[in-house]
Amino acid sequence: MSKASNNGWDFFLAKAKGGVGLVVVHEIFGYSPYVEGVATELAEAGFSAASIDLFRGTKADTLEAGMKLRGSVTGDVLREGISAGAELLRSQAGARIVGAMGFCMGGGFALQAACDLGLDFCVDFYGQISDAEDTSKLQGPVLLILGSEDARVTPWAFQQFLPAAMKHNKRVETQLYPHAKHAFHRPGWEGHNPAAAKDAWDKTLRFLSQFG
Repeated sequence: MSKASNNGWDFFLAKAKGGVGLVVVHEIFGYSPYVEGVATELAEAGFSAASIDLFRGTKADTLEAGMKLRGSVTGDVLREGISAGAELLRSQAGARIVGAMGFCMGGGFALQAACDLGLDFCVDFYGQISDAEDTSKLQGPVLLILGSEDARVTPWAFQQFLPAAMKHNKRVETQLYPHAKHAFHRPGWEGHNPAAAKDAWDKTLRFLSQFG
């Protein structure tokens, strides 16, 4: 595990011997040890990971501040950053199959990048995109992780995203966890659900295992 840079973007790179790589995207409050921990766990499971700081070192103390930072990540910025991570995984970790993974805002960014860049797969922990019709551009499968008590993302997933995926004949595996709130995977948060988080992580590793 080490710090790495590519095309002006900074990453925490965790290499594994397998040929599968993931660009890992942080939540709305900014880059944190949490996403580095996710990258480390992925590498320990045999999947290389590069966690990216899309806010370029800036952190948000409040949700309002996070929303402002989120607005600075335009489509071009997102595509540039995720592309840089994908290139890093291919060149320095030997990844042949590359996807994106994220949490909350990062899950939506990962899904948007998978649509826009034709990534091999996406793992979206309770994140959404603005236009579900972008699903038509997906080139690989999506694992969508949801909590039943997430009043914003889960209704969007069932009312907009999944119908669009069905319309465009895209493959989506959905895991819906009862009594789980938004961001239930994150340790230390009041809504953390250890049982759901563990099962979701096991499902994630199973999903990734299909690629090699």
